[in-house]
Amino acid sequence: MSDRVSGVVRWFNQARGYGYINGDDGAEVRVTREAIDDLTFVTEGMRVTYVPALDTDGTVHAEHVRIVS
Repeated sequence: MSDRVSGVVRWFNQARGYGYINGDDGAEVRVTREAIDDLTFVTEGMRVTYVPALDTDGTVHAEHVRIVS
């Protein structure tokens, strides 16, 4: 799972530091503040790219999230 995927931030709670991305591949992935490159923030509706990765429980989360300009 090392190929970058594009998607749109569906929801992100700045106070809690996590949210969800709807990937263009049809998958919904969880994203945390720590996974966002350049220590920036994301908001709903932003287009991003990310690297999907598996958690230990088999769910997918986003790593190396970058905002698409």
